[in-house]
Formats: sequence, structure tokens, C-alpha cells
Amino acid sequence: MQTTYKRLLQDDILPSKMPDVGLLRSYLQEGCPNGDPICLSFGETWTQAPAELTQEINRPAQEAHGYQLSMYGLPELRTVLKRYIVEDHQVPASAMDARRLEVAVTWSGTRSTMFDLGRYLLARPPAGDTRTPVVLSSGPSWDYTGVYQPLGFGFRYLSLRPENAFRPDPAELDSLVTELERSPRERLALTIINAQHNPTAVNWDPDFVRAAIRRTWAAGGTVLLDDAYYRVHVPDCTPTSSLRILLEELERTPEAKHRWLMVRSLGKQFHANGWGLGALAGDPATVDILVNELRVSHQLMYGGILQEAMARFLASPKSGRFLREQQLAWRDKRACAVRALESRLCYPSERIHPGTCTSYMLFAVPEVYTGIPLGVQAFRDDVFRATGVLLAPAWPWPWETQVPFPIPYVRMFLGPNEELIQTALERMDAAGIRYDMRRRLAA
Repeated sequence: MQTTYKRLLQDDILPSKMPDVGLLRSYLQEGCPNGDPICLSFGETWTQAPAELTQEINRPAQEAHGYQLSMYGLPELRTVLKRYIVEDHQVPASAMDARRLEVAVTWSGTRSTMFDLGRYLLARPPAGDTRTPVVLSSGPSWDYTGVYQPLGFGFRYLSLRPENAFRPDPAELDSLVTELERSPRERLALTIINAQHNPTAVNWDPDFVRAAIRRTWAAGGTVLLDDAYYRVHVPDCTPTSSLRILLEELERTPEAKHRWLMVRSLGKQFHANGWGLGALAGDPATVDILVNELRVSHQLMYGGILQEAMARFLASPKSGRFLREQQLAWRDKRACAVRALESRLCYPSERIHPGTCTSYMLFAVPEVYTGIPLGVQAFRDDVFRATGVLLAPAWPWPWETQVPFPIPYVRMFLGPNEELIQTALERMDAAGIRYDMRRRLAA
């Protein structure tokens, strides 16, 4: 892996201001004193895309090398993807009969689609309402602020805390929405539902998802379903289908038909983040505006080779077999990490949160780090310097110094193979990192 990191990072400029990049470059320049870096922070393996998928790249049609002609994506992939979404998310037949759903391909990541949704909402404010639009997100969370704050949106956070097993509280959500309804300066514009939640690995309860959709629509807001990790879970977890619930709710609230969007990444489930492929789904009229008016302002139609390959792979039984095998691996790697944290690093079970979905889990920082400023970041940095193992704060970058409320936990990526995760925890043990340690490593 040292070779991989050098290829990605060695340059005469700092390629990214992401804190992890600075730490990795410094470690490489020091000669990797504790062995190859083990990156368990941001969710990337670089090496584990299924061979059945990558082999499809080698046989593209000639026209795949040029610009594509549809802003909805390659028709072959769009058709396969629409069928895949309908079946995988248990979309009600009534929603298809009533044409409440259209699907398009994203080929530059779902982040750009979220940004376009923000532009869509800003161009359509409630008549006469000049209040600042606000995004309601859970916290800790993925970097939704990086998408929406530059557009001028404010933020509110639904707190996910260890005392409640990181589960969202419908009463708190109701209180936040009520506060915005009564505010003379702000209004609820968008609620983000990430039901297979990053970073807490909690599969949100269907009743909470339903309540969040109803409450948002009642307040005049729009719902974004971020289903990046929908099929990333352990075998005995049934992922909550926010899309199915939303379409059921749309039957009783048809006036909200333009106030929702779903995005789903394919890169997360197939270890192909660099392909940028995913889906966006919404009302046909909404999707048409997003792809043919807003998307075209910042990207043209490209990536035909990757879209062709993904279409063939998704249509094949091989994709389903890969996901089933991977779900077994998520279970085994979680169990491996829990065993090592308890037996080697002296963690009490209540300070370990393995979760059931996504490619992450959480565990608490040692208590000696909780009483110092930026204790989570100090623990992450100390661990990396002492072991070459890179973890992430529960509030991932770029939240480094601006978290709305602290969560004294770190996030560990479980994407690498079980042996590498075991090695990482063995290094931490050898460096004296334990939950009951009496002083920080750098002290």
C-alpha cells in the first residue's frame, strides 16, 4: 500500500488540504516508521472493485469513447438502473402506475446532484417568503454543509448521541421543525434522510423515516433521501427503504410530488468510488429540470465506458452474488474489530458501536483524551504517529474545529480485508493504546 499512497500523493504541491492527506504525506516522507500506512479513515480501498466489474471495461462499444447524447445517462444503464432501483427499494406498483418516479444516471458522483437540488430549491422559494432557507441534517454526518452552505443555506442538526445508541429522536426532529416554522428569519427548506447512516452505522427505524417525511412536508420543506449505503449492511439487517416509505406517503400528500429527491451511490457498494456512478430518482418533471437544465451548466455527457461496464455488471447475477458475499464480510470484520477492541485494547462493550450497515463503525476515544481541547483529533493524530493507522473523527473532515456538538468517538472504515483490520488493531495494542490508558501518547 505504500506504493499506492506514493502514486496518489507524491507531487511538488500539496494535492489536497484534507487533513488526512497532510498526515499521510508526512508519514511517507518520514519513511513509514511503523510500516505501511493503514488508512481506516475515509472510505476507500482503491483495490477491491470486483473483477467481474472491472473486466467489463475491456470491451466497450466504439461510441463509448465519445460524448454521450443523453443527460439522463447511457440508455442501457439508465434502463437497468431504473429496474434495479424499483426492485431493490420495493417501490410500490401504484407509484410506477401513476408515474411518480423517474430515474437518471449520475456520472460525477451524487454530490453534484445534491448541489443542483440546492440550486433548484433556491430558484423556487415559497411565494413572498424572504427568510433564509435551512437544511435539517443529522449530526454527526457526511459533509452536507460543504454542499449547501456555499449556496447560502443555514443548518440545523438532529443530534445522534451514544446515550441513545446514535438513533434519531422523532421528538427532537419535531422540535427543530417547529422552531423553524415559528422563526421570522429562517424556514425549513430541506430535510436530509440518510437511513443507512454514515458515520454511526445505524439503520434508521421506518417509523422515524415516515415521521420525518410527514413533518418536513407539513412544514413546506423538501426531502432528500441519501441512500449511499443502501445495500452495504450485515446479512441480518433489512435496510430501511426510505424511497418506498416516501412513495407511500406521496399517495396521501400528492401536492408534495416535486418536493423530494433520492440519490444512491453505486461506488460504495462495489468499491468503485472513482467511477462516480450512481442514481438520482424523483418526480419525472423534477428530474428533467435537474438533468437537462441544471446539470448541463457544469458537465456534459461523458463516462460511456464506465456506464457500459456498470450496466452489464448490474444486469448480471454476479453483482448480487458480490453483494451477498460482501455482507458476510461486513459481519465478520465488525466481529473481528469488536473482539480486538475488547480483548487487546480493554474497551468496555458499551464504548464500542459496531452498527449493522455502511462500511464504518464507531468506538470511543480513551477517557484521557476527552478532557482536552479537540481531544478526538488529538487521539487520531497520536494514533497515526505511533502506529501508521489513520482513523477519522466521528464528525469527519472538514469539521475539524467546527463541530456543532462534540462526539468523543472515532470512525473506523471496515472496507479493507479482515487481516489488515486485525493488523491495525494489533499495532495500536503494541503502542500502548487502550481505553484505560492514563496519559495521551504524545504527552
